[in-house]
Amino acid sequence: MTEKTEAIVWETDLPLFSRRMLGQWSLAMAITAVVLCVIMGTVFAAQGEWDALLPMLAMATGAAGGLWLLGLIIMAVLFRGKFRVRYRLSDKELRYETIDTKAKAANRLAIVAGVLARSPQTLGAGLIARSQETMAVRWTGAFRAVYDPARHHITLRNEWRPLLWVQCTPENYAEVAAAVERNMARKKTAQRVGGRSPLPAYLGRTVLVVLGTLPLFGLAEEYNTGLFMPIFILCFGLATVWMINLFGYVVLAGLLVQAGLVAADMLRLRQSYFFKGETYYGYEVLGTEDFQFLLVAGLGAGILIWLSLAAVRGKWLSALLAGYQDMG
Repeated sequence: MTEKTEAIVWETDLPLFSRRMLGQWSLAMAITAVVLCVIMGTVFAAQGEWDALLPMLAMATGAAGGLWLLGLIIMAVLFRGKFRVRYRLSDKELRYETIDTKAKAANRLAIVAGVLARSPQTLGAGLIARSQETMAVRWTGAFRAVYDPARHHITLRNEWRPLLWVQCTPENYAEVAAAVERNMARKKTAQRVGGRSPLPAYLGRTVLVVLGTLPLFGLAEEYNTGLFMPIFILCFGLATVWMINLFGYVVLAGLLVQAGLVAADMLRLRQSYFFKGETYYGYEVLGTEDFQFLLVAGLGAGILIWLSLAAVRGKWLSALLAGYQDMG
C-alpha cells in the first residue's frame, strides 16, 4: 500500500504581461480572426462575391486587433497586470482555481452583458471564462510536463496544446516539480500521450464542414429560403469539430429544417408569367440543371450528416473534449 503524501497548496499572481500570457492572448485573437474569416468567407464565396473577400479579411483582422488592444487595456487598468490564483497538488490531481475577485466579477458581467445585449460572442466568452475558473488535471490523464526553472512554471500538455500552466513561486518550484515528476512516473501519465498530433484531422474536418455547407448557400438563394439556416449549420458544424460533439444533433436538425424549407418552396403554388390565370408547383418545372444542383447540395448535406453522426456516436471527439479527456 502506497503512503499518501500531504498536498501542496499555494497562491500566486499570474503575470498577465509575461511572454507566455501575451502569446496566448495573441493566439486567441488570431484564432478569432480566422474563424470569422472562415464563416464570412464561406458566405461570400458561396454567393460568388469574390471581390468582398479582401475587405472582409481586413475587417476581421481589424476587429481582432481591436479586441486584442482592448484586452491589453483591461489587463493593465482593471487587473494591474496580474490576477490571483490558487493551486493544490495532491497524489490524485493538480487543481487550479481563480481566486481573484475582479476576474470572477468580470466573467459574470460578460455573461450578463451577453444576455442583455443578445450577443452570442460576449455570452460565449463569459461562459468559457467562467468554466475555466477551476480546472484540474489528474495523473491518470495523458500529458507530459515541460519544466521552466528560470520562470518557475511548468506546462502540462498533450500531443498538440497546453492543458494547464502551473505558476510556482521561487521558493516552492523545486518541491512542486519533484511532486509532478513523481506522480506522473507513478501513474505513467506521459506514456499515454499519443505520438501524432490530432490537429491535421481537426483541420481536415473543418474543411469538410465548409465544403459541405457551400452548396447549401446556393440552395437557399435558389429557393428563397434565406441565408440564416446555412450560416446556422456552418457555425454549429464548426462547433461540433472544435467544441462539443453533441452540437452534431443541432447540425442534423438544421439540415432537416433546410430540407423542409426547400420542399415547402417546391410545393408552393405559383402564378404563370406566360399563361394568365394558370398556376403551377415549383417541382413541376425542375430541369436537368436543377436536379444536378440538388444532387450537389445533397452530397454536401451527406458530408455534414456523416460528420455529425460520427461525432454524436463518439467515433471521434471534438478538440475541446479530447483535451478534457487527456486531463483525466
